[in-house]
Amino acid sequence: MELSPVEIFGYCASAVIAYSLTRSSIVRLRWFNLVGASSFCLYGIIIQAYPVAILNGFITLTNLFFLRRLLFDVERQFSVLAVSRPSNYVDFFLDYHRQEIKHLFPRFMKVSSAPNREYFFLTERTEVVGMLSGFVEENGNFVVDFDFVIPAYRDCHLGEYVIGKGQQLSKQFGFNEIVALADSYEHENYLSRIGFSPKKNGRWTFDGEK
Repeated sequence: MELSPVEIFGYCASAVIAYSLTRSSIVRLRWFNLVGASSFCLYGIIIQAYPVAILNGFITLTNLFFLRRLLFDVERQFSVLAVSRPSNYVDFFLDYHRQEIKHLFPRFMKVSSAPNREYFFLTERTEVVGMLSGFVEENGNFVVDFDFVIPAYRDCHLGEYVIGKGQQLSKQFGFNEIVALADSYEHENYLSRIGFSPKKNGRWTFDGEK
């Protein structure tokens, strides 16, 4: 049986919605689901299946609402909290994500217990979604050598908010400047994306507008 263009369009919209549910990133899930739901809404209008159109229109608006919060209301959604060590939850977080941490930050676990090291949780409301760590230099600069966010929140502009353009870490805790140390190729790409550039001795600094 040959499918009509409208039926093909409906199947494609369904496929996009199904694909969205396989994304580990919340932002990507929302984007793909937005495309699928808006397409399915249009499909419902074309075939005059108005309950389908209304439901998917509502899903489209819901996705737009949450995407706006995740991408543009970062200051209202996320917080940076200082953590004192020893901490059972810090140890649990590091152990739970150990394999990915070893890949992205191969040297970190060897120095994670240094006495001068400071830790910060990155939270969405009350949920911990990432962890940042480093040490304060004598000149008041803070050197970040560990900046880990769980996969679901890596597209939420957290890096820009905390150590990039938003400079929330400096504003909240009084550091003069944020200096980053890259520990892997992936980490270098990340720093470059949020406005850092490499300087001497493997140090990266933010060069954009603050």
